[in-house]
Amino acid sequence: MDEGCLAFGGIDDEVFPYILFLPKDRGKLVSLLNGVFGSEAKIEILKKVPACGDIKIYQKNLIEELPYSNKTIIKNLKELCAFKILKENMEKQKGEKDVWVKYYLLDEKMTWLVLLFKEPNELNNMDSIIRQLTRLYYSSIVELGKRYGISEDDIKKEII
Repeated sequence: MDEGCLAFGGIDDEVFPYILFLPKDRGKLVSLLNGVFGSEAKIEILKKVPACGDIKIYQKNLIEELPYSNKTIIKNLKELCAFKILKENMEKQKGEKDVWVKYYLLDEKMTWLVLLFKEPNELNNMDSIIRQLTRLYYSSIVELGKRYGISEDDIKKEII
């Protein structure tokens, strides 16, 4: 019997180990996946998001860099915030005239989603990404284990 992946007919020689944090509510899951992957604009926005760290993504930069109308970008940013992929914030930028600018931060648990749109050779911060995902994954597994009566020590035994 062929050991390949049923959906794709085989696994590439090199795979990137994605860790997915998804809503457990089926309706929310379908809405999230459909909302993100059903929109070219959202995918283009996510391609611009850094894969790790608290790096601000300014709305004005996205409007300047992407080939979509202001209205389309703002609508898609609001939807990404509604899906809790991005968090919206404002800050005052000082200059000749002080102005308030809107920026977005990636929710840490949604790093996996941004990584889907990155080539591994594009990432210069793999050390940070691996540490961040390990911490998130481990804490999620420990929490899940507690619900099913599995101690953190038992989980540690499996990984060491």
